[in-house]
Amino acid sequence: MGILSRFKDIMASNVHAIFNKEDKHPEKTIRKYMDQLRSDLGQVTSETDARKIEAQRAKAAVDENLAEQEKLERYIQKSKDNGDNAGARQFESRLEAVKAEGEELSAKYEVVACDMENLAAMNDKLRSDLSTLESKLKEVESNQQKAVNAEKMLDDMNEKANYMVDKANALAELNKAERSDYDEVQELASKYEDDNEE
Repeated sequence: MGILSRFKDIMASNVHAIFNKEDKHPEKTIRKYMDQLRSDLGQVTSETDARKIEAQRAKAAVDENLAEQEKLERYIQKSKDNGDNAGARQFESRLEAVKAEGEELSAKYEVVACDMENLAAMNDKLRSDLSTLESKLKEVESNQQKAVNAEKMLDDMNEKANYMVDKANALAELNKAERSDYDEVQELASKYEDDNEE
């Protein structure tokens, strides 16, 4: 029976249930689930192709049986019209057998037709779930990219802040060094000025 045995599970599945807020790598979970859905969809497509042929054969058999019943009913009527009651009974007996066979053929066709409906429903459900997951994957990847961009922007801002702090420290050191040299020069000059006054 293959994929049809999973009809209830597939139709009852909820793709939103796979999203776990605590999942550190939701994109991996989504991709894994999408792979499973694509596999299921492939099986549905393959089974649908096989069942189409089976459905066509079953329908043709039902149509042939109905045509045979109509033909036998005409023969019965003609036999009766011609007064051939023995011939009419033979055709009636054959008609009963054809009708019984027709019921079996109709039951088989209904099963195949029901399978085709179930396959079509699964096809629609799987395609819808895939579409939902593709949208969710784009959203997750977009959010991840935004987080990466925000982290990069923060790193850039930190780098700029560190540069400015380093620059300010360097200028302070430079100013301190220049001031010290100036003070020493002033002290030396004062000393020589004092010497000149003597």
